[in-house]
Amino acid sequence: MSDSHDHRPNIRKALELFEKKEIETIIHAGDLVSPFCVKMFEKYKGKFYLCSGNNKGDTAVISGMMKKVGFFYQEIGEFSLDEKRFALYHGTEELVLNSLIYSKDPYDYVITGHTHKKLLKKVGKTIIINPGETFDLYDHPTVVVLDTETRKAVFHSLD
Repeated sequence: MSDSHDHRPNIRKALELFEKKEIETIIHAGDLVSPFCVKMFEKYKGKFYLCSGNNKGDTAVISGMMKKVGFFYQEIGEFSLDEKRFALYHGTEELVLNSLIYSKDPYDYVITGHTHKKLLKKVGKTIIINPGETFDLYDHPTVVVLDTETRKAVFHSLD
């Protein structure tokens, strides 16, 4: 998920979808702005990864709260799940995003946001995913469910 911009009703819908589908990990590609929205993830039992976006909000408080619920990256996150390498970056700077996508040591997945537009693209072995927006500013709100075993990503509407 990405670009929730504190739209609590859609964050709630996303969390309900993740619970229904028994999703083990939530990856949020930024622009979760307010600490009160981090609280919404406290009941989630799986792993939760969040990076900052261009709408920073109170990152000091968010960083502290995330220590209880998951992992918070000020800019770029790098982690492994199911023996797959992930890069997590909001996508604010195209040069930085491209350096992750075209890395000499390629990631399996680059998760990004910022544009509020859905994207599913493969470059070499790297799958780039922009889940669109959880907010409903430009388009219908969506999230992506990724199966790391099959490498299949499916967009889900929150409407």
